[in-house]
Amino acid sequence: MKIRDKVNDLEFFLKIVEAGSLTRAAVLLESSLPSMSRRLSQIEQRFGVKLIDRNSRRFKLTEKGEYFLENTQHILSLLEKMENNLQGEQDFLTGRLRIGSLNQFGKQHLAGWIAEFAKQYPHLNIELLLSDSKVDLMEQELDFSFQIEVPLEIDYCSVPLIQGKKIYCASPEYFKKFGIPDNPYSLADHHCLCLIRNRHTFSEWPFMENGKNTIVKVSPQLSSSSSEIVHQWVLAGQGIAYKLNWDIQADLSSGKIVECLTEFNPLHRNLYMVYRENNSTQLKYKYFIDFIKNKFLILRNSVL
Repeated sequence: MKIRDKVNDLEFFLKIVEAGSLTRAAVLLESSLPSMSRRLSQIEQRFGVKLIDRNSRRFKLTEKGEYFLENTQHILSLLEKMENNLQGEQDFLTGRLRIGSLNQFGKQHLAGWIAEFAKQYPHLNIELLLSDSKVDLMEQELDFSFQIEVPLEIDYCSVPLIQGKKIYCASPEYFKKFGIPDNPYSLADHHCLCLIRNRHTFSEWPFMENGKNTIVKVSPQLSSSSSEIVHQWVLAGQGIAYKLNWDIQADLSSGKIVECLTEFNPLHRNLYMVYRENNSTQLKYKYFIDFIKNKFLILRNSVL
């Protein structure tokens, strides 16, 4: 007897029990009572036991019938669970995901999300690389990169995740001690904190003055290749920094960090999820893209 036929018999028996009688089961299954009785008898003959006492005035399972019912429910439940898992692919995504991200954002948000994603798909091997340097997906063999630059290559997809901006900011203690700059050129009288990327110190800060873009070169007292360290220096009152607002949103909201030169800084920045276009057709990439989009939707609504 084929496995499918055996499963059909189990499903048939369960429907009879759930209906409470052969007559009602016949109505529900749009079959005749003699046909239902004949099929039940065939199942009982195959196992050599009586499953349902049909002589009593009330529908009643025999002792063997009770045992058969318990195991039928268990087997059908396992089959349903296996089928759902296979169709959803959730426990069977395999391979490697290699993800690059800006340092501070990766630590604050992405690391926790990736850990959650890994629990859902335990057969995946996921690598998270953090750096504030500009990345090359091909060179570093990355599947995804979370960055503020839009790649020039036409075979890359760039999904905007957060619309924000870089802002000029310092701690209230710093401003209390040294004053708040009233224009970009007064930064020459202040301690500035700069980020280093790819051996380049970002000491040329952009501003908008009278509708025109302008650059003011600052002389940093402290510089670091880590945006997180620059953040710590700002909190410690070491100076003024040019920071991505989503990295310091919690401190801005609490007043630990204060923005300055807002009227000279209308420039906006986006955080992008970048990946190779042909990657989106594979299930592991598709699942990760959908997962991240949902996480950023929640983040935008709750924080930014």
